[in-house]
Amino acid sequence: MLLKTKLKSSDSLALFQTLALCPALAVTTTIFCSLAISAALLISIVLSAVLVSALRKIIPTKLRAFVYLLLSSFSVTMVYLIMRAVFPSAATALGIYLPVLAISCVIILRLEIFSALNTPGLAALDGLITGAKFSAVMLACGFIRELLGRGRLFTSPLGEGLKIFPAAPVSFLAQPAGALLLIAAAAAAIQYMQMRNKAKAENPETV
Repeated sequence: MLLKTKLKSSDSLALFQTLALCPALAVTTTIFCSLAISAALLISIVLSAVLVSALRKIIPTKLRAFVYLLLSSFSVTMVYLIMRAVFPSAATALGIYLPVLAISCVIILRLEIFSALNTPGLAALDGLITGAKFSAVMLACGFIRELLGRGRLFTSPLGEGLKIFPAAPVSFLAQPAGALLLIAAAAAAIQYMQMRNKAKAENPETV
């Protein structure tokens, strides 16, 4: 059974999207890595979306999940090979997390929900929007983690970057678990604002 049959509520979808972010967030310790993984994800999801949309009428129903994974793997492999040839330092910095994008929940979810039901043009647009949203999250995470976790900005494999603080204010954020802390803080803030807006809409005179 494919993903869209299992995601019946907004809560389960939100949890699924949060889990989908975790592998990418593991490498967003610097702006450089965040930009590299964001570009790889964006290109991969757009290419996968166009391929699935173009082939949607000939993909057997029972083999959809397998075909989605195959096309996603093809797209990510192309991005991986190009990045290794053109930007080897970026590919090295991302390590195993770049090939792992082939089974990214972000890509597979959009292929199943949107690309398989729409034209290649709309699928490409959806891929761009989806990729841009996740890229924004990863870039923001990389900025915060590099600034507070390392006390620097714009660190690359070839340099130490721009020193902002004498020492890292919150060194824990530079660790992989630091991304989970940011997710939790962001989720709490969003939940608080949603509850506040809902309460304000229901009882405008008491807020």
